[in-house]
Amino acid sequence: MSNLSRLSDQNIADPVLRAHYYRNVIDYVNTVDSDLKDYEIKLDESYRPDLVAFRALGDAQLAWLVLLVCEVDDSAESLPVGETIKLPKATWVRRSMREFMDTYGL
Repeated sequence: MSNLSRLSDQNIADPVLRAHYYRNVIDYVNTVDSDLKDYEIKLDESYRPDLVAFRALGDAQLAWLVLLVCEVDDSAESLPVGETIKLPKATWVRRSMREFMDTYGL
């Protein structure tokens, strides 16, 4: 059994499949869905995707999701302060990741 959080993107070990899952997440975020949470990135969060994830979703393990939605490839880059982003709920992330992993036999 893995020591990873159930919400960690590293549960999908293959980088190609992980990129495919990321595409699914981005597609969902770009839909018109009322289940998405609006969150404005604050000044003290400019280099803290973990803090954004904790404040917006209640789990710092979703920092990867914040980086993905903000289109930031390197965690050393600044997040877009003052910009409002849309984030899927943690329950959606877990469910969609589980379905993705089941589909690909992971």
